[in-house]
Amino acid sequence: MNIKELGNTGLKVSEIGLGTEYLFRESKKTTVDVINSAIKNKINYIDILFTVKNYLEKLAVGIKGHRNQLIITGHIGTKDNDGRFQKTRNVEECRLEFLKLLDILNIDYVDIVNIQFVTQKDLPQIYNSGGLYELATSLQEEGKAKFIGMSTHDVSIAIQAANSGKFNTIMFPINLVNSFLDGRAELLTACQNKEVGLIAIKPFAGGKLFMRNRTVYFAKYQTGGIKFKKKVPRDLTPSECINYVNSLNGVTIVLAGVKSVEELRENLKYSDSQETKLDFSSRVESFRE
Repeated sequence: MNIKELGNTGLKVSEIGLGTEYLFRESKKTTVDVINSAIKNKINYIDILFTVKNYLEKLAVGIKGHRNQLIITGHIGTKDNDGRFQKTRNVEECRLEFLKLLDILNIDYVDIVNIQFVTQKDLPQIYNSGGLYELATSLQEEGKAKFIGMSTHDVSIAIQAANSGKFNTIMFPINLVNSFLDGRAELLTACQNKEVGLIAIKPFAGGKLFMRNRTVYFAKYQTGGIKFKKKVPRDLTPSECINYVNSLNGVTIVLAGVKSVEELRENLKYSDSQETKLDFSSRVESFRE
């Protein structure tokens, strides 16, 4: 597992991160097994997306005894609504949900507090006095978070955030599908120039790239701004998807969500694959609109 420096944070992170979104509905045993397998395979970056109690309780068992080995991102911007996650921009709700996350996980801090699911409509609630960015900075000042990040599915917002000097990390969809997205190259360059750690989410376009030999609809949230239908190549592999994203200058971490140890093992084959040396141009062309 290659280790990279995450932007200007000084944090040393594995080039593949563990996304836990798809563990939301899985059993405690599966969740713990996935986390243990990830750690065993030198993955040290884990993304904790929600603040739903039973989800956090499963993750808490998995990370117990490993805190010092892990780089953890915790998010603000959703709340636990009777066992389901619900978006919120209420600052006090977000603060209480974040404190609950720390409490259930039995940790004192997260390495990155991430303002999640940011849209154009949200921007005033993020940046205005008393907004979520101010909450993130207060959590940082209190020692409950070391660095601040943002996640968005809108490339213009990601570029603005990367150039703002306010964020240490950006989460944004990067995959074969959005190779021709206007602004993606600008985002990659901005993250390099500003030393912002770019965490590539949705490397499989939300699983759509596993629907091989089928014509698939790709939504904006899976591509970062474009929607279209394309036939997925019959021989596309998880390793190829990961290696493509990993090959892009500006990307620090490829965040791959899994729901089983088997899926994690399949993803980890990327490092043994000859695809690390492949020219991806034909794959990229297959997704041109």
